[in-house]
Amino acid sequence: MLSLSYSSLAIVLCATAGHLVSAHTQLYNVAIGTTSYKRGEYIQPVVGPYLNPVANFTTNEIRCRNTNGASPQTPYLSVKAGSEFSVVWHRSSDSPSDNMVAPSHRGPCMIYMGKVEKNPDDIKWFKIYELGFNKDTDKWCSDVARDNHGRVDVVIPKDIEDGKYLLRTELLALHRANHVWGAQFYPNCVQLDVSGSSNKFLDPPPEFVEFPGAYKSDDPGILYKYWQDKGMNYVIPGPKVYPPTKPN
Repeated sequence: MLSLSYSSLAIVLCATAGHLVSAHTQLYNVAIGTTSYKRGEYIQPVVGPYLNPVANFTTNEIRCRNTNGASPQTPYLSVKAGSEFSVVWHRSSDSPSDNMVAPSHRGPCMIYMGKVEKNPDDIKWFKIYELGFNKDTDKWCSDVARDNHGRVDVVIPKDIEDGKYLLRTELLALHRANHVWGAQFYPNCVQLDVSGSSNKFLDPPPEFVEFPGAYKSDDPGILYKYWQDKGMNYVIPGPKVYPPTKPN
């Protein structure tokens, strides 16, 4: 029978923990066109281990992997409404060889915006991007982003109001989502100063949500039989994307 000393067991546990953390991810860069900005410039700092997911989405950490709204230490990046904006996930460097997340951590990507309020509990969030599972390619958003070295391109909506916003990026890993609290959330926030908008929302306006509050433990996109369903009937959690896609 194999036995381990306390010191040997500690080494094994540390190695296992290190392997698990190396599978996780963070928002590492944002970009406007060819100009890139690294973590620490306009991306908010994370409280605690910066690669760890948020398991309990009923806490304030689900907002940005911290408990705050706007960070006074983080400057705002000026962006034009209607312009393309890119987010890039990595683990520890912005090298193309530093994959954004382990291949086993598959799932959807979601991006929200919320106008900055003095009280972070008052921020109303709306979703501007989502990508789940593509049956034709057998790929989740995490696969698509990994193929693109962690990068996802979105458009800052034109039909919003000028002002200071938090742009909230989120990866959701589903490999353990078959039980309650098994889904792994990886949110991060960028501070933006938006100008050049129409200064009004379309009709109908966005479907606003709160964090925490937007997700429930039994949402079909959160409590999900990943290994059985394999994406075939997956429903992305949260509100509808704004602005709505125009019919062809």
